[in-house]
Amino acid sequence: MRRSTLLAALLVLAVPFGARAQEGAAATKPAFSAMAKETRTAKIIHIDKATRVVTMVGSAHGDTLDIECGEEVKNFAQLKVGDEVKSTFTESFTIHVEGSGEAEASSETMTSQAKPGEMPAASWHERTTAKVTIKAIDKAKGTATLQPMNGEAFTVTADDKANLERVQVGNVVVVTYTVGHAISVSKPKPAKAASKTKG
Repeated sequence: MRRSTLLAALLVLAVPFGARAQEGAAATKPAFSAMAKETRTAKIIHIDKATRVVTMVGSAHGDTLDIECGEEVKNFAQLKVGDEVKSTFTESFTIHVEGSGEAEASSETMTSQAKPGEMPAASWHERTTAKVTIKAIDKAKGTATLQPMNGEAFTVTADDKANLERVQVGNVVVVTYTVGHAISVSKPKPAKAASKTKG
C-alpha cells in the first residue's frame, strides 16, 4: 500500500466527522471526503521543432519553463507561439467504514489523448482503493490498531474519541484515492477593441 494512501486511511479515526460525514448526522459509520484542485495557465513563447522543446511563460509570476514533447504528443505540429496551455491537477479521497471484510488494495490508471488534427490535449487519472482492517480498539486510550493487506499492524490515536464508539473490531476502513492531471492547448482569445466614448 502506498504511504500516502495509508496516511489518508488514518483520517477516518483522526478527524471529527460531525459536519463532514457524507450521510450527515444520521450516519452510523464515519465517512469523509475531500478534494483539492489547482489550475495554471501559461503561454507558448518559443518552439524548437528540431528538438521538440517548447518554452512557456507562466501567467502568475512570469517564470519560464522548457518542456520536451516526446513522440506521445501526437499533434505537436499544431502548436504555435502564442498558444495558451492550461494544466489542471486534482487530488481527492473518500474514506468510509464498512462491515467485516478482508484487507486489500487495487489500482487503475486511465489516460486519454486528443485525436489527430485536434489541438494537443491529454489527461491522466489514477485511482487507488485500499482496505485496512480494524484489528483492535482501546477506548480508554483512544486508540485503534489497523492491519493493512501487506505489512505490520500499526496503532493510531483518534483526535475525536467519539468516532471509536461508531466502529468495531473487524470493520474495514475503505480509502479511495484519486489523482488526475489534464493538459489542454487553445488559441489565444482576440483582444477586445477599446470602446470609444464621445466627449
